[in-house]
Amino acid sequence: MSGRKGLREDLLGIGRVAEAAHWASYEGLLRPETIGRLVLREFSPSVLARRLLRGGVMVVTAGDEVVGFADGEITPDAVHLNAIATDPTQRRRGIGTALLAGVRELSDALPTAADVLLGNLEGEQFLEVNGFVPGEIQHGSLFSEDVVERRWWREAVADLERELGVASDGREPRR
Repeated sequence: MSGRKGLREDLLGIGRVAEAAHWASYEGLLRPETIGRLVLREFSPSVLARRLLRGGVMVVTAGDEVVGFADGEITPDAVHLNAIATDPTQRRRGIGTALLAGVRELSDALPTAADVLLGNLEGEQFLEVNGFVPGEIQHGSLFSEDVVERRWWREAVADLERELGVASDGREPRR
């Protein structure tokens, strides 16, 4: 398996992974029509093309097949993890962790934020294992279905290095 920036030729693979992962993660938490509409709105080829052009999409491939992707975006106060998904048949193989590392590389000076639907225990556990802590609760709506999400936070790499007293490459930490 190898990780890299997402390319236009990855569109169909990303869409396939997004659909499978969303159904696996949200079935029973959201109405089926909400899941279907969400996948269509967020992961149609035209929307994915815009995400790819923005430059924050990472993919992991096995051979020529996309098995996971992440979409990160730098905002003024954080790197926001907009989406992360792994083919459900490929989970627990380090793909998500590799994708998360790629997104965090967008800016090591900013913390990373990720929103997770309450009840998505697998998503919450993944973030917790990867150093995120639970933050604020957000109430919203997806296609007229009420949803509650928790924002998870992970400190900026530079902040962690200062706290630990060592840089990630073994040098003295940044001051």
